[in-house]
Amino acid sequence: MASTGDAKHQSTLRFVLFEEEGAWVAMCLERYIGTQGSTEEEAKRGLQIVYRAELDESLARTGKPFGGIPVAPDRFWKMHESSDSSVKRGHIHDDGLGSGMGEQEDQVELAA
Repeated sequence: MASTGDAKHQSTLRFVLFEEEGAWVAMCLERYIGTQGSTEEEAKRGLQIVYRAELDESLARTGKPFGGIPVAPDRFWKMHESSDSSVKRGHIHDDGLGSGMGEQEDQVELAA
């Protein structure tokens, strides 16, 4: 797996966080990347991990951050644009200075 430190990038991706069928789901909009968990925090933590793994894998495979990963389906964009208060909105910011998945200096921040 390529290290994110090998290719400088900066990205901010929006996500929605919602409960569905007894699980919390966190889904990015700009890229079709998501996770679920039994709590909001678990889903958000999972999204950080999946975000970093998909970034590293796409860099190794295509040489581009998130290369080959499509945008999320319309359903999630509509959730983000709705006024439904049960849907939480946030963003992932990655300053591209990290050196690999799970290390503290990755600077991947989730804000909701």
